Amino acid sequence: MSPRPFWQTLKIAGSPVFAVLISLIVAMIVLGASGYNPLHIFRGLEYSFFTRHGIINTLAMATPLILTAITWAVGARAGVFNVGAEGTLMIGAVAALAAGALLKLPVGLHHLVVLAAAVVAGVLWTIPVAYLKTKRNVHEVVSTIMLNWVASFLVSFLVVWPLRDPEWPMRSLKILPTARFHPLVAGTNLTLVFFISIAFAIFSYLLLWHTRVGQHIRATGFNPDVAKNCGINVSLVTVFAFGVGGAAAGLAGYALTAGLPPLWSISEKLGTLVGYGFNGICVAAIGANHPIGIIFAAIFFGGVLSSRSYMQMFLGIAPEITDVIAGVIVLILALPELSKIFLGGQRKKVVA
Repeated sequence: MSPRPFWQTLKIAGSPVFAVLISLIVAMIVLGASGYNPLHIFRGLEYSFFTRHGIINTLAMATPLILTAITWAVGARAGVFNVGAEGTLMIGAVAALAAGALLKLPVGLHHLVVLAAAVVAGVLWTIPVAYLKTKRNVHEVVSTIMLNWVASFLVSFLVVWPLRDPEWPMRSLKILPTARFHPLVAGTNLTLVFFISIAFAIFSYLLLWHTRVGQHIRATGFNPDVAKNCGINVSLVTVFAFGVGGAAAGLAGYALTAGLPPLWSISEKLGTLVGYGFNGICVAAIGANHPIGIIFAAIFFGGVLSSRSYMQMFLGIAPEITDVIAGVIVLILALPELSKIFLGGQRKKVVA
């Protein structure tokens, strides 16, 4: 029997479960080297997954992560690297805020209008990236990162001036009660938006694996030249993938405004919006870019973020420990692909 290729061995080692175990071991080593009890990492995770308040907080943290991970995953399935969820989320958030704070509509209708505003804004924000990619061959990593900065400064400007709360200048106006999602459990920030994010993940799964459009998306991501030769409009598929990702990120912004009690607003420093876009890439990697896997990966990552707050407040541990965990997970998951690139692994075979 011939020996297993090195990249296949790394692929097994790079499985999500193995990556999580290795990351916990590394986190324990870092805790011990920093003078803390290494077992504190398990106390934080115990809080996140085995206490009532911790589980609720974990699900609330997972809500926007599911959506920003979908943004990356749909793009990856189409063969594009959409790292623009961070900025698109902010645009969706400010659109939801404007529609929720300035429009006066009855309950129900107001919810729908605010949700539509966030989704439409997210989709529209992806148009420049899609145009530059399909018409000018500008790499999407460059354009999305640049637009992230544009979105950050634009939203900051809107929050501190036209949408500023005159009674509290450090934040924006609050979304009106007719458009707010109130907590499912008193004293928490878990709302019905969690189930909206689950529904969008299921929709993405059905789209990608049970529709002709989804088949074209995955074919384009596998090999755009073959897809084009088979009659697939690769440019149109790319634009569509960006649009779906924009809708998901816009919904994430909606979750962090209309669905985030007791704030229902945006702070001057955008503190409630920052980080979810890039963390979504990590979640998508753990979930293997599969919408259903992303749901469970987001809950796990939400638990990590929730345990960070617990360890910081009650155990005196710096929150950067969880950043180490996330970084190690991404690194280990990337090892199989890196090994194929640098060690001359096997090429993909296209079966006619």
